[in-house]
Amino acid sequence: MKVRQEVDSLLDLAQDYSALIDTENSLRFAFKALESAQSSNFRKGIAESYFYISQALFDTGNYDKAMHYAILGEENTDGDPKLISEFIRIRARIYSYVGLQEKAKDEYLKGLTYTKQINQPLHRDYFTALAYENLAHLYTIIDCPDSTRLYTQKEIEILTSMDESIVYTLLINAYTNLGTFKADESEIDSAHNFFNRSIELADKYNYPYYHRTYSRKGDMFFSMNNTDSALYYYYKALDSLDELGLKAAYPSIYERLSKTLLLLNDTIAAKEFDKKKFLIEKELDENKLGVAKNMINLLINNEKKLNNEQNKKFYMDRAAIILLLSTIVSMLVFSRRYKAKYHRQIEQKMKVHEKKINESLTEVIELAKKNDPAFMPKFQEVYPDFTNKLFKHYPKLLLSELQTLAFIYLGFSNKEISDFTHRSFRTIENRKYRLRKKLNIDTEIDMYYWLNEFLQHTSKEKNR
Repeated sequence: MKVRQEVDSLLDLAQDYSALIDTENSLRFAFKALESAQSSNFRKGIAESYFYISQALFDTGNYDKAMHYAILGEENTDGDPKLISEFIRIRARIYSYVGLQEKAKDEYLKGLTYTKQINQPLHRDYFTALAYENLAHLYTIIDCPDSTRLYTQKEIEILTSMDESIVYTLLINAYTNLGTFKADESEIDSAHNFFNRSIELADKYNYPYYHRTYSRKGDMFFSMNNTDSALYYYYKALDSLDELGLKAAYPSIYERLSKTLLLLNDTIAAKEFDKKKFLIEKELDENKLGVAKNMINLLINNEKKLNNEQNKKFYMDRAAIILLLSTIVSMLVFSRRYKAKYHRQIEQKMKVHEKKINESLTEVIELAKKNDPAFMPKFQEVYPDFTNKLFKHYPKLLLSELQTLAFIYLGFSNKEISDFTHRSFRTIENRKYRLRKKLNIDTEIDMYYWLNEFLQHTSKEKNR
């Protein structure tokens, strides 16, 4: 009895940390619980320990090991429908991850039949709602919006009848889905309402799972051509994701950021996010490849155990799955080659874009040296945010002062500015002195470095 109490206590901690998306601590306490449960052959404790281990491994991107522990755990469930449904859910998520969406759907539907067999009403409602959430997410992946809405609505009907403090994690995702539906229907006020309810719930219960809500809210602004707001929420989604460390979610955030930054002409930052996306997708693809190969071996080993006539159907089903998995392995290999080629194409496009920018910069410098009236219009074309940011913070700037700041930003010395503007060296010094006073720049600070820091700082403020 004492061992069982110890195991239950450790599992409660594993569950608490799992709810907070603290996978490291959840995994630590789950392994401690497993060690105690195995010492006394406490099978339910062993099964639950394996569940939290497999869930933590899935969340950190160790899908192969997650499948391994899920299989071990299911062997210890002793027919408990709640535990069986949980292990089915882990397997289904892994199937979905490697691209077996139909197999994942079958597993989720199978899991749903087990949740409805749970005796305790509270647990039955909770795990049924969770099954509906999983199905809604799956149908989003395979682009079946009607089915996504159907299962989200089924989930909401259950959740709104339950104690919020028990189901808030599911409600956060459900409200995000509803916000997405409303945004797709251009019902922006309703979309805002659901997104905000999701964020308020996460704040209320100190639940750090914000990235999905912020991403969808960013998508809404992107569809409205409000790229500044979209970028703001994509960065917030990235901050949330950095806190959670959910690898599989990074590529979509990086892609959103890259696409938005390109529209804002920030090609350097866009290129950086595109590289990050390529590298993490490469890592994830290698992981998927290993998972798919091991799943093939697992199914083949299971085949060898079946050698009588009445298992022919089983053979045929598993053979079809093996064939499908083999196809996925081939597709993943092809995908890696394609992504490498795509990355090279992006690099080439970026180089072309950078070349154009360099050519424009050369033209701006030549216009400045000639004291050509076309200098400022061309400068503003190449550096569109320069004027806006300075005028926003210093609205009393004169156009002549703005031009002097542009010269400084391009790195011209006092003597060079004096030469091509046909003004005395002393005049240029006086202009810069008056600018220092107006902009409150200390005499010991180089104005060129001040300008660069000012523009970078205002960009970071804008993206917070």
